[in-house]
Amino acid sequence: MSVSRANVLRVWGGLDIFYVLWYSLGSWKEGHIPYLTDLSRVMGLGEQLGGVLLGVGLVSWGLQISIALSGVLFVCGYRPARYLGFAQIPFRVFFLYPSVSLLLVVAGHLPSLLVVAFVVGSEVLKAWSLWKRA
Repeated sequence: MSVSRANVLRVWGGLDIFYVLWYSLGSWKEGHIPYLTDLSRVMGLGEQLGGVLLGVGLVSWGLQISIALSGVLFVCGYRPARYLGFAQIPFRVFFLYPSVSLLLVVAGHLPSLLVVAFVVGSEVLKAWSLWKRA
């Protein structure tokens, strides 16, 4: 059975959109505005803790925005979005944002090392499928 290029992109886009919705709902439940509250907090902490941590926070925030963008582009079947997906991989591993975002639902109930292994595995799967199938 062959999986079409468009379906591979749509699956990854759907998982990215699931992540954005899951993250946004959690933020709204806490009374925050998703992404905007995060940016203001990063800027405030950067002033207190220094430039390196401000840089890490901004990179994390930028990754969040790029996940939303890649979700939309993948669902639309825009093949060049693969390069955005490839660029996200090292940052997703560093910040532990798995591409198989359904892992986040159970991550709190698993040992940390297993979560790291799942994140790395999800990124390997994504890289392989975008390279070979999309």
